[in-house]
Formats: sequence, C-alpha cells, structure tokens
Amino acid sequence: MASWRDRILEQAEAARQRVSEVDLEQLRREDEAESSGFFAGFGLGILIGVVLALVFSPWKGEQTREVVTERAVQLKDRATGLVSQVRGDGNEVTGGGAAIEREIEDAVSDQQASDAADLGFAGNV
Repeated sequence: MASWRDRILEQAEAARQRVSEVDLEQLRREDEAESSGFFAGFGLGILIGVVLALVFSPWKGEQTREVVTERAVQLKDRATGLVSQVRGDGNEVTGGGAAIEREIEDAVSDQQASDAADLGFAGNV
C-alpha cells in the first residue's frame, strides 16, 4: 500500500505530464477563432438590424434616406468636432476628459430624443 506521500508525488507527476502535453499554439489559435467568430456574428447582427430597420421604417424610401443621411452627417460632424477637440488642433484641450465625456453623453441623449420625436414617442423620453 502506497503512502499518502507517494500518491501525491504520482499525482504531481501526472499533472506535469498533462501540462507538458498542452499545445500552447493550438490554444492560441482556438482562442483567436472564438474571438473572430464572435466579431463576425456581431457584425452580421448589426447588418441584419440595419436591414430590418430600413425595411420596417415608418417612412417612405425617400424620406428614410433623407433621415439616415441627415443623421449620418450630424454624427460625422460631432465625431469630427470631438476628435479635433481631443487632438487639440494646436490648442490645449479645455476641460479635460470629463468635459469631452459630458459632451458625448449630451450628444447621445440629444440624438435619442430627436429619434424618439421623429418616431412619435416624444412624451416617452
């Protein structure tokens, strides 16, 4: 009958052998495959959401295109302004990161209110 010490040494040796058999490169490839699969699914979900939003839009095609174009231009202008503010464009950023964060939050809430008003949900925002 083996002593407890011998059993522990045998278990430790077995664990060492299992660890030496692990292919780290294979684990890395599997991890990357899982990540890329997630992002592919995420992108596909966004694409399907956009298509469904356009199909079930409450406006006619011309009106929907105008709204989408207008919103895209607004978001582009806001993003450009925030990027130039973060970069400083030769000037120091005034107010620091907290001011930029507030401005982003204000822009998002303004956009949500605008979207709700366009859809007729103005009283629910």
